[in-house]
Parts: sequence; structure tokens; C-alpha cells
Amino acid sequence: MGRHRFHGSVETLADACEADYLVVVMCERCEVRKRMHPYKLLEKHGRLADAKLDTFLPGFYCTMCRSKVQVKITCTHEHPGGW
Repeated sequence: MGRHRFHGSVETLADACEADYLVVVMCERCEVRKRMHPYKLLEKHGRLADAKLDTFLPGFYCTMCRSKVQVKITCTHEHPGGW
């Protein structure tokens, strides 16, 4: 799966973007999950390019619990177009 030219493991958000996988952002507090393209996160939070996946990252605002929270970003290994 992933881009045919991408070889290697997906360990960071930049890797997920290059492999063309979707990511899931989960709020630590209310556990709401949102699937999104990783490049949208990188556009908004450029410092996250080297962020490891499956770890909690501080500094996000959750619209459900309306507070500043930590989020966990995981890779879904699914493509946006489903090919």
C-alpha cells in the first residue's frame, strides 16, 4: 500500500504524508477521532513534520470538549482515494 515509489516504514507525520496515507487524530480527553490528510496537519502545524506517530502531542484545541488538549496521531495505512 502507499505510494508505489515510497519504500520504508511510516514512523513520522512526514513519512505518512510522503506515503500518501491518511492519519487519525484522537483527543486524549474525549477520545473523539478525526481522519484527515497529513499534509493538512503539516500546513497548520509545520513543527510536526518530525513528530513520531502513536505518541501524545500537546498544543491542540479540541472542538468537542472545547479545551486545549494533547492528541495522539496514528497512521491508518489507507489511501485518500481508496486505490
